Amino acid sequence: MLSDLTGAQTEALLPANPSTLVSQLNAAAKAHRSWPWALGVTLLLIVVTPWLLIPGALLTVWLAWQDSVRRTVVAFYEVDGPAHQRYQMLLNHFEAARAAHSAWHVVAGGALHTTYQRKVNAGAGSLVRREPLHRGVEGSSHLKANISVPSLQSSARSVYFLPDRVLIRDRNTYVDLSYDAFSVTWDENRFVEDGSVPRDARQVGTTWKYVNKDGGPDRRFKENRQLPVLLYGQIRLSGAYGLNILWSFSNGQGAPFLVSGIGQMKAALK
Repeated sequence: MLSDLTGAQTEALLPANPSTLVSQLNAAAKAHRSWPWALGVTLLLIVVTPWLLIPGALLTVWLAWQDSVRRTVVAFYEVDGPAHQRYQMLLNHFEAARAAHSAWHVVAGGALHTTYQRKVNAGAGSLVRREPLHRGVEGSSHLKANISVPSLQSSARSVYFLPDRVLIRDRNTYVDLSYDAFSVTWDENRFVEDGSVPRDARQVGTTWKYVNKDGGPDRRFKENRQLPVLLYGQIRLSGAYGLNILWSFSNGQGAPFLVSGIGQMKAALK
């Protein structure tokens, strides 16, 4: 059985008195959209009253603009001197992680204990469930900033690195953390890849989908293909109150670069 590796939900990390930015973001994320209702009513009415098409379309466009305004928080940053240098270094180091051909958010994992479990899982010692990780500098859809914002986003959880804080988002809930409120580490992980092989991954061995104790193929299974063992880079972000985020990158060189950039932001607070 796989165990959840995403750590505590954002609500558990949210302080009793959240910052103004987080309060505004949470209000924006939960704001109701009006334009789909206007569009639906317009489509129903024009069946019997075609002349309502133009006013209905105009109303829908206007409401969509109003929704965008209500669901967006504007933040203007002036980053100068050493703070600018540190943030630029973070952006530069983020590009190394962004350049990896593939990346994932590891959301669940569990050890394989029995011989049979390992046999039918290519000899692996554990299983994981992962989601594609989007890497960009556009920031959150609810935050409009005048700067690039290194962002690691998955359907389970998204993280945004700002000059003065880190934003963590679970669906429509945000929390912000100081850079000194969490630890960040990296390592390399041998991974048996059963899916498509990223073009920049480093292969360190091979195994079989169904493997014997001696590492050879179990010939009782007709469709027993050989699988590559790849060396992926991993980053773990952890902290108090159950914070735990694990990212995996096909190119292991990007992980230490990004950790180094985050480390520079943390060092400034000591």
